[in-house]
Order: sequence, then C-alpha cells, then structure tokens
Amino acid sequence: MSSTPGPERPRKPFFERFTEPFADLAREKIGQAEDRVREAIQAEIDAVSASVRARAIEARPSAIGFGAAALLTFFGLALFVTAAVIGLSHAVEPWLAALLVGVALIAVAAGLAAWARHRLPKGQPMSMTRAHQVTHPAEEHVHPWSD
Repeated sequence: MSSTPGPERPRKPFFERFTEPFADLAREKIGQAEDRVREAIQAEIDAVSASVRARAIEARPSAIGFGAAALLTFFGLALFVTAAVIGLSHAVEPWLAALLVGVALIAVAAGLAAWARHRLPKGQPMSMTRAHQVTHPAEEHVHPWSD
C-alpha cells in the first residue's frame, strides 16, 4: 500500500460528478430568468409611472379649474344663504331669521340624504371581508409578455 503525499481530497459521489455541470447550468439559467423578469417588471413600472405622470400633467389645468369653480360655488351659496338671512331679518328678528334659514337648509340636506339612501342599489350588505375575488382591470388586457 502506498500513500500519496499531501492532503487527501475527498472523492465526490458518483452521481454528483454527473449532475454538478447540470446544476451549475440550471443556476445560471435561473439567474438569467430572474434578471429578465426583474427588468420586465421594472420596465412595466416605469411605463405606468410615466403614463400616470403625463396624464397628471395633462389634467392639472382642469383640476385647478374645477377646484376654483367648486370654491367659488361654495362662496356663492354662502352669499345666497346670507342674503336669505338678511332678507328674512326684515320680517323677523335677525337671530330668528338665521335659525329659520338654518333649519330649512338642514331639512333640505336631510331630504337629499334620504333620497340618496333610497337610490342605493339593493344587494348584499357590505362587510369587512371579501366574499369573492375582484378582478383587477389590468388583468382584462392582454399582457405584452404573455404567450
């Protein structure tokens, strides 16, 4: 029996010698696939964010205009209520005029709320848990990298 000089290397099992090149190749391919998926997802996120940003910039003047219109409408309605109080104060005391206009506004708001509640669609009562899975609108479209 002769021994070889130097440290003794452990021998690899028989099947490991055959499967090791395949495992390395599989790791490499999986890494490439991960990189491609990561790049595709990042490209999709970039495209969506660019689209949203462009649409927001495009809609900005309209949003500002609608906001200003809503604010001016609120002030106009407040002036109508003030005019109603002042006009009614010529017939009754000013505090009673404000009280009557306030009660009338609350009555109109209550009637509007009752009408809106009556117009709600009949159906399942709402709960905090989801009974069924809602499909996302993006799932209705054909995805660019689907086969």
